[in-house]
Amino acid sequence: MSAVTLHPLGITLAAIFVGSLAYLFWWMFRVPVQVPQELARAQSSVSALQRIVVPVSGSLASDRALELATRLAQPQRAEIAPVYVMEVPLTIGLETPLPAQEARAEAVLANARTLVALHGLPVHPISIRQRSVAEGVLRVAEQEQADAIVMGVSAQRGFSRSEAVMRTISELLRRAQCLVIIARSPDTGEHEENLGA
Repeated sequence: MSAVTLHPLGITLAAIFVGSLAYLFWWMFRVPVQVPQELARAQSSVSALQRIVVPVSGSLASDRALELATRLAQPQRAEIAPVYVMEVPLTIGLETPLPAQEARAEAVLANARTLVALHGLPVHPISIRQRSVAEGVLRVAEQEQADAIVMGVSAQRGFSRSEAVMRTISELLRRAQCLVIIARSPDTGEHEENLGA
């Protein structure tokens, strides 16, 4: 009878084979972590976001909301729709020229487009005339079939300003047919120029 010789290559291959087999058995027989059904639904609803509407005004709060929306959109490469709502007073027609607001809308939406482009996401900026910010945002969300609205607000000083912002938020929360995220920024002393921020 001849002596058995062990070759280092054979030993290495045998060790790899046994290790792979052991890992395979461990993987097959391990018990997966149980995720409650509510958490699984929440996770899948957030990962299903394909179109996010973000009211913008050029304020720090609305820029932060836009940044938050881009972070939410990145995993699934969702489209971001920054919306500038030109509030038209009841005393004039919706189609009345508003050169100052139109110029502001153009500048704000250009900045929003740039911010979203930095993240490499599709962007669809929209300017709309409406009697209130809430009406404009809700109309765009419906037309664009939005999965979410992300609205930024800052800590406000002054009762009438806070009341108007709260009315806008209340309308969005009550009437929107999609997820609504309100991102409150701390008071930076910055004056909000539009309720859509």
